[in-house]
Amino acid sequence: MKTAAVDVLLAYLKAEGTRVVFGIPGGLLHPFFDAVERDPELALIVTKHEEGAAFMADGYARSSRRLAVCAGTSGPGATNLLTGVAVAFADGVPMLVITGQAASAALGKGAAQETSREDIDIVQMFQPVTKYSTMVTSAEALPHHLRRALRRSMSGRPGPAHLNVPVDLWKHQITEEWFDPESYRPASHSFDRSAVARAADLLMQARRPALLAGAGVADADASELILTMAELLPARVATTPRGKGVFPEDHPLSLGICGFAGHRAARETLLGGEVDVLLTVGASLNETTTFTWSPSLRPSRALLQVDIDPDRVGRNYPVDVPLVGDAQTILVELVYHMHRMIRDGARPNSVWRQQPPLPRGDQRCDHPELRLSEETPVSPRRWRRDLCEVLPEGALVFSDIGGHMLFNLHDLEIRRGQRFLINLGFGSMGYGTAAPLGAALSCPDRPVVAIVGDACFTMNGMELLTAAEHRIPVVWIVENNQMHGIVWHGSKLVGDGRPLGCVRYTRELMVADIARAMGLEAEVVDGPGQIQGAYLRALKLKGPYVIEVRSDPNLCPPLADRAQSISGFVGR
Repeated sequence: MKTAAVDVLLAYLKAEGTRVVFGIPGGLLHPFFDAVERDPELALIVTKHEEGAAFMADGYARSSRRLAVCAGTSGPGATNLLTGVAVAFADGVPMLVITGQAASAALGKGAAQETSREDIDIVQMFQPVTKYSTMVTSAEALPHHLRRALRRSMSGRPGPAHLNVPVDLWKHQITEEWFDPESYRPASHSFDRSAVARAADLLMQARRPALLAGAGVADADASELILTMAELLPARVATTPRGKGVFPEDHPLSLGICGFAGHRAARETLLGGEVDVLLTVGASLNETTTFTWSPSLRPSRALLQVDIDPDRVGRNYPVDVPLVGDAQTILVELVYHMHRMIRDGARPNSVWRQQPPLPRGDQRCDHPELRLSEETPVSPRRWRRDLCEVLPEGALVFSDIGGHMLFNLHDLEIRRGQRFLINLGFGSMGYGTAAPLGAALSCPDRPVVAIVGDACFTMNGMELLTAAEHRIPVVWIVENNQMHGIVWHGSKLVGDGRPLGCVRYTRELMVADIARAMGLEAEVVDGPGQIQGAYLRALKLKGPYVIEVRSDPNLCPPLADRAQSISGFVGR
């Protein structure tokens, strides 16, 4: 039987587990949006800006590990998606991006909003930020390009793929030979067995083994395996900033975060010369983790690196045992090898059991006195400490980018079962306002909370209307210090030390009032001990809710390491 090309595409999306499409309809993509709206198995979420659609798709995929879909019509609809797609590409998030195009017979003639290679080439624009970007030139070729896009997007290190489709092709009738998803994209479960055996032997022999866990651990659903390995050796465990929480931060073996806004215990352990074997898992060892690639991170005996992308293995440090493949598969095999060695009479050589316990809670953090401060307006460190008292198990905690992010990294404690999500690869402001909506739709049984700054809120705050329209249960905690805090405080640490006055607001920003005007419940807190009740009220409502926290603007976030890095590069 012949089927409309658009129906073939939707059948493939549903076979991949996609149930939501994010985007803004327009004439040159009308047939696609019309088909999505008519399909009873799919929900269409119309956002307020295409960047918000891409961010929501990112949050949907990042939290559920399933393919997400965003779409925009031709011209500005397509270019508005670009930043969100770049965020997904930088962090390895699977996403299918669909854009509209002028009718195939009009290409090259200067049709309205034409973005072909003869005019403004949208395919070329997307190529640097996707794993696959192409224009579909015939309806019959659509399934081939679609399968290729899905294979690229979801194989190896995931990422976005882009299809640009002329408006006249969607309704063409085509004959499609169906492919099940397992038949057109391979699973990434291969590994080098001899390398795993060498790594297991080195870890068992290590006197001071350490693990550095990145966001790839969460992507591979391997957090429990990191915990098992750490307790088996035992090994001390740090995470990268983007990997925050993949190892429970209240665990006795947790060092906290290594890198910008990280913790002293992690920095002193991993850079202090004691560690003899270091295993990194799903961590690219980039600037934000390694203190601008400090040579002190190299262990005295062996560096072992697990990553699904061979290009990231050994990119910044020489690696003694490379382990290329899916983190969950490799860690299962590593743990199996260790158990077998123990059954055969071997014993882990780690001496960490005889060392003093690691600092936790307030003592792990810088300025513990500010975490206990009773001052008003509330200290950014204090209200985060208060929030951790009531964050439920299973919470998905999103952070935006800015000064509040640094406090989130340093002063929030993410425990077992909770997850922390941030777009540090590209570092786009506004992400934390929109992406949580996608997460709430993909994981309806998990509480979703977004901690954003006032400047981030102003970038994509209109997406709160999307939440209100669809009654999506996200709690936004907006830290309002009436400025771009990271720029204000950071500008005093770089250059000639003169603060950049233009980033302070000249008129007061009333976040809660804006939220109420959009139809959301909202409240303001400004003192210690208030956030707990506000969050529990928001959680009980089971709908979109905004908590505006008016915090002390004079307290500098932990950005000294970042400022030193910038100053170092500028001074070269």
